[in-house]
Amino acid sequence: DLDAVHAATPDRSRLLELFQTLEFRTLSRRIQELELTGSKRDKAFVADGAASPERPEAAAGELVAARLVSAHELATLVAATEGDIPVVVQTQDDGAVAAAVVVADGVPDGGAAHQWVALMRGTARSLAEALAGRRICTFDFKSLPDALRSGATVVADDAMISTYLLQPSRRTFLLGDILAEEGLAARVSIAGDDEQLRTLAGHAAMLLALVERQHEQLESLGMRSLYTDIELPLVKVLVAMERTGISIDTYRMAEIALKVSDQIDELRDRAHELAGREFNLGSPQQLATVLFDELELPAQRKGKTGYSTDARVLRDLRDMHPLVPVIEQWRELSKLKSTYLDSLPGLVNSRTGRIHTTFSQVSTATGRLSSVNPNLQNIPVRTAVGREIRSAFTPADGCRFVSCDYSQVELRLLAHVSGEPRLIQTFERGEDVHLITAAEVAGIDPSEVTREQRSAAKAINFGIIYGISSFGLSSQLQISRDEAQTYIDRYLGRYPHVGDFMERTIEFARDNGHVATLFGRRRPIPELKSRSYTTRQLGERLAVNTVLQGTAADIMKIAMVRVHDELVDQGRDARIVLQIHDELLLEVPEAEVAEVTALVKSAMAEAFHMSPPLVVNAGTGANWLEAH
Repeated sequence: DLDAVHAATPDRSRLLELFQTLEFRTLSRRIQELELTGSKRDKAFVADGAASPERPEAAAGELVAARLVSAHELATLVAATEGDIPVVVQTQDDGAVAAAVVVADGVPDGGAAHQWVALMRGTARSLAEALAGRRICTFDFKSLPDALRSGATVVADDAMISTYLLQPSRRTFLLGDILAEEGLAARVSIAGDDEQLRTLAGHAAMLLALVERQHEQLESLGMRSLYTDIELPLVKVLVAMERTGISIDTYRMAEIALKVSDQIDELRDRAHELAGREFNLGSPQQLATVLFDELELPAQRKGKTGYSTDARVLRDLRDMHPLVPVIEQWRELSKLKSTYLDSLPGLVNSRTGRIHTTFSQVSTATGRLSSVNPNLQNIPVRTAVGREIRSAFTPADGCRFVSCDYSQVELRLLAHVSGEPRLIQTFERGEDVHLITAAEVAGIDPSEVTREQRSAAKAINFGIIYGISSFGLSSQLQISRDEAQTYIDRYLGRYPHVGDFMERTIEFARDNGHVATLFGRRRPIPELKSRSYTTRQLGERLAVNTVLQGTAADIMKIAMVRVHDELVDQGRDARIVLQIHDELLLEVPEAEVAEVTALVKSAMAEAFHMSPPLVVNAGTGANWLEAH
């Protein structure tokens, strides 16, 4: 087939992801330039890890003077410098820091002051004392040593966050890379040949120019307010949360681990019995041999190492042999045990006695926060073992947990942005949206809706948010694709404004290369330009999902800043300890529970006014499970 040997357009989004992972910077830039060819999108906004396409070529760079100073001299120089102070810090293996600080130095002949870079090596505390009370411009404020984040300094600008807003699909955030991409370079005049200090000085010297350029881009794209009013104020909230941490009952965790180990062993033995022989349940190749060769179940996708036995394959085989659900249960329990039960006790900080996760603002294209080292956002609440793990998270003595979460925020946003009157009325009347949807789609009275019909309606409601397709719905509900498509068609027939919203959103993304949340957060959708039908379908789902999930993420961030500020302003001892998608978990002194619960519910509900209005559910308890 001659057509098959013609050179095809590459899948640029996948190529770019690979190039960025491997740090192929020149190839990444070439992909970004190709992506822009013929596009109608705003030329100042580039997808997946690019800066402005009109960036200058890296020149020899501006000449910058730098020298090493003592902590005392640095404090004197900082005191004589006006305005926001650019600072770049690198932590050493021994805990010391190397810092580059752009300061103003009076010219000896009485001429005008000029900028130069003061370099310091020493403790984080001495650097913090030199910068005490000053507004600093930096890169990744949250990663600075705690002495610098403790309140002695105020973050005026964080170039990593502004980079993320301009390039939301970027995977790696290294200041040197970003400066090079923007063509910003400095020739550093410094005594000696210390390359670390020379690099730090060059980065600090160019930081303000980078920030100013990014401010212009954010302004032109309508994201300046998103940066200054939402993302930047959130930094201090996340710093406080990370510093506070959360306690776990290690004895309780050990009890759960022992019980789960026994269950895992029982499931392994049961699997061997059903298979008729022993095999390694954790080996995809051995499992494939048992399922497809020995039990002769229908094989599906085949890769380089053999037939796939991933979760989707097992779900399709679940009713064909009793071994399959045993394997699924074994996998679930094994993952929970290794991820949480075995690892969390070892992550308790010896000084604070608490676990301190890291919250990232720059890891998701939709704007959602993520939790890493450890990830405390993915502990399941719908499984028995997941709930037991949550019960091992406990507040400090004399405190209780207060959990506040948005009720179906993304579905409410769908009603709001689509203007669908039936959905709006359902929420405003406080009715069960899934029950009413099932009745609407089936054309029956709500009292006649069966459990299966409600489950199908729930799948469609959330499917609209996460990207509905007849294939996905048929697999989820275990029905034919024709039946699934009938469900979808009926749904869109009863809720025509929802279909119109989806069509408008996808069309906008095709024409402009991106979508935006209600707060202006942009996400490029290069998948819609792909020659692959499957990739274009993915782009359509991403476009709709980003508007809803991204707006929900923006609302949560606004709420977090409001809650934090009000607790501080009122001098309360209550503290936010976790954020899990639509939920805030707070540690609250018992005497303050009622007042703080009311405060948090109000701040969250008032974060954004829409129709139907936001609704916040609250609970309290002696552990995380009880509070949820």
